[in-house]
Amino acid sequence: MSATATGYKTKTVTRSKGERTRTEILEAATRMFAEKGYDGTGIREIESAAGVNRGVVTYHFGNKEEVWKAMFAFAFIPFLDDLRSKVELLRALDPRTRTRFLVENFVRTSAARPYMNRLMVQENFTESWRSDWIIKNFLEPIRELNTLIADDDLFLNHMEFDPHIRYAILGACNTVFSHRCEVKSLFNQDVGDEPFIDQHVVSILELVDALLAQKQSEKEQNHV
Repeated sequence: MSATATGYKTKTVTRSKGERTRTEILEAATRMFAEKGYDGTGIREIESAAGVNRGVVTYHFGNKEEVWKAMFAFAFIPFLDDLRSKVELLRALDPRTRTRFLVENFVRTSAARPYMNRLMVQENFTESWRSDWIIKNFLEPIRELNTLIADDDLFLNHMEFDPHIRYAILGACNTVFSHRCEVKSLFNQDVGDEPFIDQHVVSILELVDALLAQKQSEKEQNHV
């Protein structure tokens, strides 16, 4: 085998191993930050959870702040990128179909990634550079996308400008998936089962319909 071929092979193997190590670290960091928060999580704990040697996290990410940023991007940006890829599709849908699509997509994302809710709760007790980072890099881009999708959509407008509706719906969509043990104990159901997730989608859509109908009724009464 030539030196060039050998060099190429070595480079490929090394890069692949490095990518796997980064992913393992980010998965471990996601679990740790979701469970213990930023202040309760140290680099060494992340290394232990990831099963890597001391110094590996610092080698790949530098410091805890950069690990947190990379972790949050790893956990949340795929959802944002997926939404970006569907903007034209969503623009073409009628408002009711669009609402059902967005609600079901968020419920199923929450079921697959329950740590998203835990991380958001962890970082919203007090203002910090992390809450500012989340708003700038995740929440504001979503608001911009929602405006691109439909700036006169009743559901999206309430989600972006009515905190009562926004958090009633967001909490209803994702909280149950962060309470797996509680649901199992009280209802003997597994929140990860497909039938449970399917029924949760139906329940949230019924809630959304009721909330939007009430808001529309209030709007009409105010114009009488």
